[in-house]
Amino acid sequence: MESSLLLHRYRSDRRKLLEFLVSTNLLRAPALASVDLDTISADYVLECIQSGRDFDPSEASKRYREGLDYPIMINLSSGRFYFLLSRPELSGSPPVRIVPQVGMITSTGHRPSSAMKLDNLIGKGTGKCPIENAADTSALNLPSQPAKDAKALSLGLPSITTGLSDDDIQQTAYEVLLASFVLSWRKADLFQDEKNGKDFRASSEQATNDELISLSEDCNYPLLEVVRVQLEISEAISALTKKGLRSFTLKMMHKQADVPRITLQLLSVICSSDFPNERSYVRWQKRQANILEELLLRSISSISVTPAKLSNLISNLRNTEEWIPADRLAETLKALRNYASELSSMPGKFGIPHETLYWRESYHFNIKLYERLLSTVFDVLEDGQLLQEAEEILAVLRLTWPILGITEKIHDALFAWVLFVQFVQTGELKLLKLTVVELHKVLAFEDGDMMGQYASSLSCSVVASGGRRVLNLVDSVIFNINMWCCNQLEDYHLHFNQDNCSTFQDLLALACHTGSSFPYECTEIKHIGPMAENIAASELVHMFVEKSIGAAYRRVLNFLDAENLENDHSLVMLANKLKAVAEKEHSLFSPVLCQQYPEAGIVAAVLLHQLYGKHLKPFLEVVSHLSESTIKVLAASNSLECYLTYILHSAYGEKKRSPTVNYIHPYQIRSFCSPLIVHWVQTQQNNILEWTQRAVNIEDWEPLSYRQRQAGSIIEVFRIIEEIVDQFFNLNLPMDMIHLRSLLIGISQSLEAYLLHIVNQQVDKSLLYPNPPALTRYEESVNPFTKKKPVEHLMLEDKTMNQINDLTLPKLCVKLNTLHYLREQLDTLEDAIKRSWVLLQTDDGQVFDVAKDYLPTSSGTVEEVFTIFDDIRRHAVCASDMIVDFIGVRAIFWDLRNSLIFSLYQGSVENARFEIFIPILDEVLDNVCDLIVDLLRDQVVSSIFEATMDGYIRVMLDGGPARVFSESDATMMQQDLNVLKDLFVANGQGLPQDAVEKEARLGEEILDLYAMKAETIIDMLISASQQIPNHLETKKPPVRRSATDVDTLLRVLCHKKDKCASKFLKIQYQLPKSSDYEDTTGKVPPSKTPLLSDVLRRKSSFYWTKKGQRSFKIVKKKFQEATPEIGLPPLG
Repeated sequence: MESSLLLHRYRSDRRKLLEFLVSTNLLRAPALASVDLDTISADYVLECIQSGRDFDPSEASKRYREGLDYPIMINLSSGRFYFLLSRPELSGSPPVRIVPQVGMITSTGHRPSSAMKLDNLIGKGTGKCPIENAADTSALNLPSQPAKDAKALSLGLPSITTGLSDDDIQQTAYEVLLASFVLSWRKADLFQDEKNGKDFRASSEQATNDELISLSEDCNYPLLEVVRVQLEISEAISALTKKGLRSFTLKMMHKQADVPRITLQLLSVICSSDFPNERSYVRWQKRQANILEELLLRSISSISVTPAKLSNLISNLRNTEEWIPADRLAETLKALRNYASELSSMPGKFGIPHETLYWRESYHFNIKLYERLLSTVFDVLEDGQLLQEAEEILAVLRLTWPILGITEKIHDALFAWVLFVQFVQTGELKLLKLTVVELHKVLAFEDGDMMGQYASSLSCSVVASGGRRVLNLVDSVIFNINMWCCNQLEDYHLHFNQDNCSTFQDLLALACHTGSSFPYECTEIKHIGPMAENIAASELVHMFVEKSIGAAYRRVLNFLDAENLENDHSLVMLANKLKAVAEKEHSLFSPVLCQQYPEAGIVAAVLLHQLYGKHLKPFLEVVSHLSESTIKVLAASNSLECYLTYILHSAYGEKKRSPTVNYIHPYQIRSFCSPLIVHWVQTQQNNILEWTQRAVNIEDWEPLSYRQRQAGSIIEVFRIIEEIVDQFFNLNLPMDMIHLRSLLIGISQSLEAYLLHIVNQQVDKSLLYPNPPALTRYEESVNPFTKKKPVEHLMLEDKTMNQINDLTLPKLCVKLNTLHYLREQLDTLEDAIKRSWVLLQTDDGQVFDVAKDYLPTSSGTVEEVFTIFDDIRRHAVCASDMIVDFIGVRAIFWDLRNSLIFSLYQGSVENARFEIFIPILDEVLDNVCDLIVDLLRDQVVSSIFEATMDGYIRVMLDGGPARVFSESDATMMQQDLNVLKDLFVANGQGLPQDAVEKEARLGEEILDLYAMKAETIIDMLISASQQIPNHLETKKPPVRRSATDVDTLLRVLCHKKDKCASKFLKIQYQLPKSSDYEDTTGKVPPSKTPLLSDVLRRKSSFYWTKKGQRSFKIVKKKFQEATPEIGLPPLG
């Protein structure tokens, strides 16, 4: 009872404050005695005192009633602070509806329960649907303004003319309920407080002293106490009413009770002395007089009394300014009682038991009383929750049916109405489900003839189709619920979202169910497909879809008008917004709408397509090229149309032709975009080619880093290509194979130009080979002063020399890495384009039954189109092979020519062994292995080994006059060859043993020839050539030598240090003596070749790992172990 006492204390303090202000004579008013201080605004009184203006009682009452709709605020500039009428720690989350009109009262007689016995009313309980206010109109929840919506709901009952307030109605309702208890023979328990000897006047005095305590603590009817608290009736007023009804049962013996008799009973028993002050009594008496006026004057035509006379009698009760003698008051009450008895005794019109005249003459007042009684089932502390005692309260309220003229059907209808109004205020989904249950009862209830006629006589005036329409009470309930549901559903995109989708589903079912009784008046609609069995529900849902889509469309237009769209085209925003509407429609609303109308989703898609189409058509008429804004518009338009197509296919299936083709006109984005996309791709082709040529022209073929050993230009080229590819697929436009082929051709041209630039920088490797010297026969010089002929050497042009010098081994390795990177990236790029293309074709579905046979396409599949890249791969492989072959020749015949070609075995084998070549070759291999990527290492090292063996064979066969070999030299030469092979095998870390042995086989066979006798070789030469020419011109060796061919055998004899061989060559070939020529190449000291200088320079600018430095350590060790065996000093 703590909250109840606080509320009474608040009201008492407020009343004392107003009494003090009135008593100070500061308030300018003609008469304040008749003013009810509990129903005037205290703020208005203070304003009148401060401003000095006259006090207007009607304005004060109006301000008071308006203030009940809002919480009590603190007058601060921020306006953000207000007082709660409840304890926040007990109330839970803040309410989403307006605060109660009268303060909150708690009682031990009831307790809030979200579960109560709700399962007995609607079956299994459901969860609570949260309702939120949102500023974004695209996601506004259901009760956007719950208080306003609740006030707009009205049954259209005749208005009360006497100005009875809501407080008056609820106090009267409580009096009727108590009278019903009295008449149901519960008097002994009801007045148990009197048996306990409690005096009401004493209690009233305690109330005025702010120490009011309950007078019904020992009451055996806690349910009645719950109703009292729910109606916000003070305990003092409740006790006073019980006192007034003490003898009502005896007076109503064999009579039918009604509201006027209850009122007259209270007026005859209760007097001013029962109230704590005169003002309270005046207010109470005025309310009773208004009730009599409202009820008796409406029914006066049925008896022989004039309205003026009856009004005069009632005015005597209302007149509080003049003192009325007791006998005169008794006569007034007696006269009114006689008139009321005469009216009550009149027979009923419909022959229903307990029927009175007031059932049909004052039904509007009775209905309002019963509505207020029904509202007591709702917990005042928790919005939208029913009391645990709700079922018991409903059973008790049946006692009032004979007095108020309530039947079973009327009760169900009014209970449904009260539930629905509370749902509108709170958004609690359980209340909506209860409403549906009650309406099912109403629609399924079959009245008898008498009950049906009576219910039909209770008329209400409702607004329908812009005019007034008269319906009976039950139909008015159904009609008003249906109209409110329809108003919400006509713009369901505004009022519903994912959070309250369950509410949307229940409201739609409720609207369709109640709409069958009232066909909705809507404009003519076009049916897209066959209607459902319930044609009325289908047409209703069709109308909901059309109006909601139209409302959402207008909101989007208003949004676009209000926004600044400088950075984006309005058509793009419009398409995106409408697509969002379509997505929400398809995912959220269509599954629910299609339960009532299977074509609902189709209707929404067609409407959205038509609405956007009328904006897009003028735009397409003036577009001539793909600008940035044009691309965005076309992409957004195509995305919208594709999604709408998806909706249609979801409803009909892709194989079934949709009837919607008759109602829509496709945008034709594909056919419109096709030539524009081709032109765009061609423009990008030129851009790619230009940037590729620019990147490769400034390339210096330096590696990016140790991990990224390719050139920077290829990174830039693929970055440009990837950007163009991303732009191509980000167009988000419908494409076919023509556009894909154009894109691939542009990429292919760019990479072809890059490869061509690399190939054009190469020179023919044959220019690196030294010119073969003239063939001579071994002959020692007798006269050292004899003038000798110099060995002729071919001199290259400066341009060619510059090209060769620019093709250093590091640059060649970077080029190889770059070509390898190109092939890898080309494979990655191809896979990415294929995935994007498949995704694009998946998203770019068939549009509104436009057959793909009619769309422009190119022949061939995707795999066939991508064969364009095969040419690039072949050219890249050819360029790599060319560079690999050139690397070996460059390293041996250009960079190491002084160490190998010109110095090895020069003069004698013993003095020019491999010791001068192996360390340098080892260093070259180390650096090459560090420069080249791992996948290409063996290929490059194999090329160097092949060139090394070719150079070694050239030393043995085309070494010039200064190189002659004896049979004993063959042993040392074989040891050198073994060291060379071990160097490249590197103890299993280098080239495969089989590959090295295969490549060295020819050199070993030639060494075997030098180990033979000259006579044996001559015999082999003779047998190899049956006819030896008389004159053999010097010529280049064949492409592929053999140890047994004539050319090889002849050159072995030329370099054979043997007189028999020399004699044979002199006789058969007339070859000059070796002593006649002077080979000066071997005497030129080795210089720092371009490779070695470049290597030394790079060793100061790059940090290489120890991997390359360790790769041939084992070979060095073997060479050092072999030097003692051949009599050479060990290597440093």
